[in-house]
Order: sequence, then C-alpha cells, then structure tokens
Amino acid sequence: MCQILLIDDMQPVRHAIAATLRKAGHEVVEAEDGQKGLDIASSRTFDLVITDIMMPATDGTDVVFALKSAPAGPKVVAMSGGGAGIPAKEALHLPSSQADAVLKKPFTNEVLIDTVRDLTSS
Repeated sequence: MCQILLIDDMQPVRHAIAATLRKAGHEVVEAEDGQKGLDIASSRTFDLVITDIMMPATDGTDVVFALKSAPAGPKVVAMSGGGAGIPAKEALHLPSSQADAVLKKPFTNEVLIDTVRDLTSS
C-alpha cells in the first residue's frame, strides 16, 4: 500500500481517519499540527499527505502550499469541516487550487479510501 502522513489537530478525528487508513493496509504517520507535519514531511518520503485546513498556528493551507511548491512532493488531500463561522466550502477554496483532492468533513470511509486509491493507485 502507501505511506501516508495525516495532519489534524483534533485527536479523535485524526485517530479515526488513521484507523480507517490502516485497516485498508496503509502505513500512517500522524501529526497534530501543521508545523509538526511539515517537519515530519521534510525528514521522510510520503506517497500522500492528508491535512486538515483549519488548525492553529501553521494551518493546512500553509501545509498544502509548502508541499506542492517542493519538487516531486507528495500528493496532497486538503480536508475541512469549516469552523468559527467559516463554512467548509470557503475553508477549502484556496487550498483546492493547489491540492490534488479535497474532502469536506464529514466524509465516509468509502470516500476516503476511494480518494486515496484514485491518487495513489493503491
């Protein structure tokens, strides 16, 4: 399968998504914020990075742009459920111009796995 970096500041959400990906046979490394995710991504190679958009400090938009500006970087999925009065569609607008796919929370396990398969052929 593939190597996936999952970045989300909400631990229950991150663990649920990671469990689904692991059950599908993928290796998952978790990061609780954008800066930690970028640090991990700079020290390892990943087939795919899945990042939440709305996070404190270094948000997912920063992550998407940083990873997509690197030569031969990983595929990137941006995800958001919105928050703080910002609907998910608005939160995903800017990163969707750079991300390889976007997921609006909540999404089903099937949509998640299909998205990973479409981007990685795994």
